[in-house]
Amino acid sequence: MFGLTRWNSTPGTTSLTIALVLLTLARLGGQVATPPSRAQTDDGTTRSNRTIFPASLAGRWRSAPFELSLTSDLHVSVYGSGARSVRSVSMTIEPSGDGVFRVTNSVRDRRGRLVAATQEIQEVAFSVGDLVEEPGRQRHYATRIVKAERRFADEPSSASSRDGVKLGIYALDTPGAIEVRFDTPEGTGSFWETLRRAGAPAGGNPRP
Repeated sequence: MFGLTRWNSTPGTTSLTIALVLLTLARLGGQVATPPSRAQTDDGTTRSNRTIFPASLAGRWRSAPFELSLTSDLHVSVYGSGARSVRSVSMTIEPSGDGVFRVTNSVRDRRGRLVAATQEIQEVAFSVGDLVEEPGRQRHYATRIVKAERRFADEPSSASSRDGVKLGIYALDTPGAIEVRFDTPEGTGSFWETLRRAGAPAGGNPRP
């Protein structure tokens, strides 16, 4: 076997040689690392996936409010001058990798009071998937969407399914911060957002 067995050797030594070779191969097999799986992306480039869930992702995360002034004639006629739309994002990830991502949109008047019937909530239940590495792109964790819905806070019966949403989680070099990419099937309402661990100082630059 492998040029190591001498069939004309002293009786009994052949079995010993084979046993030693098998033992050596077994030890080597235990030392070989399994390479990450590789898959082809839609554009033909090679992508590497590794299912590794870091404990640092577990916990509660939230964004700084993203505010946009509502200055059109229509907005002013409905909400009054000085009103603004406000988006806040929160995410909870369990040590198991299961999580809930929540986007809350609302309108506030010039005094910061919530305008009735404007608070919309999008809630996505997910599980963290592979670490995706693609040439020219930042490493990120894909997610498997378990359930997604949209509803108005003051009208629970308004809940409707949000099929086709996507969520990517990007680990940052900044301690206590991660970035997420949320995509809707229709495109409108998609955004990047920086989240910080709950209790950490607020910061980051929300992006539409």
